[in-house]
Amino acid sequence: MFCIFCGAVLPDNAAFCPGCGSKVTGEGNLEKSHLHPMKCTSCGSSDLRNVYKGKYRCEHCGTILYTDEQNTSEDQEAVAAQVAVLLSEAVTFAEKKDYQNELRTLIKAMNLAPEDNTVLLRLGRAYWRLGSFEKAMEYYRKAEDLYPNDPSVYNNIGSTYFKSGHYAQAKEQYEKAVAIIVSDPMSACAEDVAITYGNYAYCLGKLGDMKNAKKYLSVAKEKGYSKDSIDTICRELHLFQFMI
Repeated sequence: MFCIFCGAVLPDNAAFCPGCGSKVTGEGNLEKSHLHPMKCTSCGSSDLRNVYKGKYRCEHCGTILYTDEQNTSEDQEAVAAQVAVLLSEAVTFAEKKDYQNELRTLIKAMNLAPEDNTVLLRLGRAYWRLGSFEKAMEYYRKAEDLYPNDPSVYNNIGSTYFKSGHYAQAKEQYEKAVAIIVSDPMSACAEDVAITYGNYAYCLGKLGDMKNAKKYLSVAKEKGYSKDSIDTICRELHLFQFMI
């Protein structure tokens, strides 16, 4: 006999489906159970983590699994409120340069909202601050898969390459971010736009393209990039004659 919910073979006298955890009732009938799923339907792994009521994530392949417990709008609002509190706490830790506690707090937020763009980017940035560039890139790439039209994703990926000294790869990512901003000016907030142009200019300067470095510093200034940040880049690139 097969499970009518997931197709798994049901052993003789099984009490629950080994694939999805559905309860086997009298005469082989099945009813959906609220129990933890026993196996991932994509890869077969039993390494499943409870993300939220009725929602599980396979730690092996990343597949999201659901039981029949449906999140109500109130549940979703409660989760959003918890995530907002955790993000605020993470900001406080970051301002104190307590990056370990910032990271722990953001991991809690991710466990509640594993596909939230802000959480993924902030988590990547926390790893970035701690020098764990591979982990930072892991979360930035997850954000890229989910939100390919967000320029902030590519700005963060570019910054990770830049910090590692891979300026050519960083340039490619900054150019993706700039292209999205040009085609859709509302795709990012004003602060993120200014930072993207500033980072792009800095990267161009590191690659020896001083003419365009100055050009995009000018754009960054127009977009609200701070004078201190511009002056710092100019000093790093020895652009004293081009100070804006």
